[in-house]
Amino acid sequence: MLLVGLSCFLIAIGVTWVATPAVARLARVFGAIDHPEARKAHTSPTPRIGGLAVFCGFAGGMVFAAYATGNLMGVPQADVYWRGLALAATLLMLVGLADDVWGLSFHWKFAAQTLAATYMWDCGFQISSISHPLGGTLEFGLLSYPITVLWIVGITNAVNLIDGLDGLATGIALITTITVGVIAFARGELGLTAASVALAGSLIGFLPFNFNPARIFLGDSGSMFLGFVLAVTSVRGSQKGPMVVALLVPLLVLGLPLLDTSVAVVRRLYRLGTHGVKSDDNSVVYVVRNLTQIFLPDRGHIHHRLLDIGMSHKRAVLILYAVGSSFAAAALGLVLLKSWWLAILLVAVLIVTMTAFVSLLYLRVARVERAGRPVPSGRSEGRPAAEPLVATSRGEARSRP
Repeated sequence: MLLVGLSCFLIAIGVTWVATPAVARLARVFGAIDHPEARKAHTSPTPRIGGLAVFCGFAGGMVFAAYATGNLMGVPQADVYWRGLALAATLLMLVGLADDVWGLSFHWKFAAQTLAATYMWDCGFQISSISHPLGGTLEFGLLSYPITVLWIVGITNAVNLIDGLDGLATGIALITTITVGVIAFARGELGLTAASVALAGSLIGFLPFNFNPARIFLGDSGSMFLGFVLAVTSVRGSQKGPMVVALLVPLLVLGLPLLDTSVAVVRRLYRLGTHGVKSDDNSVVYVVRNLTQIFLPDRGHIHHRLLDIGMSHKRAVLILYAVGSSFAAAALGLVLLKSWWLAILLVAVLIVTMTAFVSLLYLRVARVERAGRPVPSGRSEGRPAAEPLVATSRGEARSRP
């Protein structure tokens, strides 16, 4: 099995490494190019369908693992589950690819994400119950479907939202995948371990092309595919564990995307409420009437704020890698500790630390703005600063929620 895992890993790296330049050429043929503008950080036309190369590497590794073992999961209904994951992940990659090439509205992407999540629920991936610290199990019953769909769709879009700097989403996905793989291996989940090994290999093969200065972007084809696979696998590896693992580990593994998405939702709701007050309208009514605006992109994400205080792209990305690694270490700690009270203490420390980090970051930007100085946008080596009032710092985010 060790030889199979190593071979799967190397095949995924090799396929992605070979496929990425070919995908970049294909992007130029179909016009899937992010052209430089005054509001963007890059200075040369850059392909934006790198997710297709990641998908090819992942598929290559998984096909080899399936052929070499003959049974990926070793549990009942394995074929149904893994075929469902393959079909649903392929659907979202293709939808993201269509968005990268032709452009799709958020409504179409949201519908595809909901359909894929529903299909996974029907295949057996169901968040149906959790254990609680007082003993016993809390059954969700009919709520299993909306909870499962909300988790998958939410994580898919959370990964999409952090794809704002060169190599950021790729690196965070790699850290998350390694963590999921280690947990799965410790629990004897061979199929999930194989999936994690294949995905990690494809991400390693792609990262040198995507890290600053990026020669190719993930695009929605990559961020939607990665978000979906991580949403499914992160919970799948914890379903058989005690409550402390089943409930908290997936949240910690995907801590950075969830943190950034939570801050974005709060920020946008506050902005809507403020507009409601200014327009002499009932702020609650105004927010409800304009709720779809929370899906519109802005330039207030954590990675944007790091640029706003003058950091380079590379330094901002490396700092966020460290944040993602701290969440991953906490998740692994919970698996090893297996103690509810120690888990609470560990999570509490992490929450306090992350709250302080985000608060200080936003206060630093606010202090610069109050001083009347232009907010620096974080120059990348050899690149012009991005315009501070645009929705995102990356071209592939044009249709992102």
